[in-house]
Amino acid sequence: MFNKTRQKELTETGKSELYTDLTKLIIKIADYIFRKEEDIRKGIGDIMGGKVLELESERLKAEGRTEGEAIGQVQGETRLGSLITRLLQDQRTEEIPIVSTDAKRREQLYKEYNL
Repeated sequence: MFNKTRQKELTETGKSELYTDLTKLIIKIADYIFRKEEDIRKGIGDIMGGKVLELESERLKAEGRTEGEAIGQVQGETRLGSLITRLLQDQRTEEIPIVSTDAKRREQLYKEYNL
């Protein structure tokens, strides 16, 4: 069985993808060898397939992706809010409904206002 120490070593040395590939290969071999033994195949799949193990790198990637999406959303909303404020200040209120739906026009105005 693959233990936490080995898992950490692979993650730290950047070999987590190698581990994933080896895991898939082991599952394929076990499926072939134990093709008539459903319980054994399921047990091996559960252990090697990730129900028992989760690489730290996989967890960190998912966490980073979620965090990045949240940051991007806040930045986008802030940028759009700034654009709308500038349009209001310049009495260009007719542009506001347009920028809410027209990405091309919105980008033009971002450039115009250096946002």
